[in-house]
Amino acid sequence: MKTRTITAVIADDDSVTRHVLRTLLRQHTIEVIGEAGNGKEALLKCAAVAPDLLFLDINMQEMGGFEALEALKHSMPGLAVIMISSDSTVENVKKAHAQGAHAFVVKPFCPASVIEAVTRCTQRRV
Repeated sequence: MKTRTITAVIADDDSVTRHVLRTLLRQHTIEVIGEAGNGKEALLKCAAVAPDLLFLDINMQEMGGFEALEALKHSMPGLAVIMISSDSTVENVKKAHAQGAHAFVVKPFCPASVIEAVTRCTQRRV
């Protein structure tokens, strides 16, 4: 019996962060099917490819992560969102969870925290 591949989109305005995340996820057999540099691009990419997971930075140009999260909550309610930010204040973590994020990973991140967040999100969906 073949297991289904988990798919992900990465939305972060920093290309290095996107590269590191993409490499880490691929090492754990998670297929990165899209990337975005801001919230607007993330909305369009998620609508086009319907990923299982979205990694979403908070502070991005044009549209930030919280705005994108609010829009996605209505348009793609089943999407598992993992906020990933260096702006990890208690208020931001609470706001992310209140708006429907499934996990919050602090940048700079360690690989174990990213994979733990992915595991929590994918176990919820089963």
